[in-house]
Amino acid sequence: MEVYTWDEIKKHDGSDGTYWIVIHGYVHDLTNFLNEHPGGEEVLMNAAGGDGTECFDDIGHSEDAKNLCKKFRIGRLSEHPGGEEVLLEQAGRDATEAFEDVGHSSDARDMMKKFKIGEIAEEDRVQTEKKSPWVSSNDDAPSTSGNGLMSWLAPLVLGVLATLVYRHFFLSQ
Repeated sequence: MEVYTWDEIKKHDGSDGTYWIVIHGYVHDLTNFLNEHPGGEEVLMNAAGGDGTECFDDIGHSEDAKNLCKKFRIGRLSEHPGGEEVLLEQAGRDATEAFEDVGHSSDARDMMKKFKIGEIAEEDRVQTEKKSPWVSSNDDAPSTSGNGLMSWLAPLVLGVLATLVYRHFFLSQ
């Protein structure tokens, strides 16, 4: 099966007389189907050069329509529909929340299973912390967050010093 990039698909938005649409990761040339489409040619023309999956699913096509769609399939999409940048942005992190927020289709969820190589051990999972707007994001500064010694020792020492200074200057008069 031929593999196409988004750059190739976008060229077939009707401006050259051809109408390609991606549905569930597969590329369909619907140029010769425009006049036959029961929903009218305008729907296909508007989706040409892009991803028509959501529209296709929202209409609730019959099994016959889904099978007919396969007749116009000319290939598959070679890359992530959102672009490579989306994947690179999440690289090395837990992308569960980002994946769920987008609202991926069941086909995308099935496709994801093909790329699964394992699971992270429970003890290695890291919870992301929300940073306080009051804390500087200076990476060179020593960390005072968490259960570290500095998170409680520094305030304690400052408190003791303040008490001694207060007693020395104000109570000894």
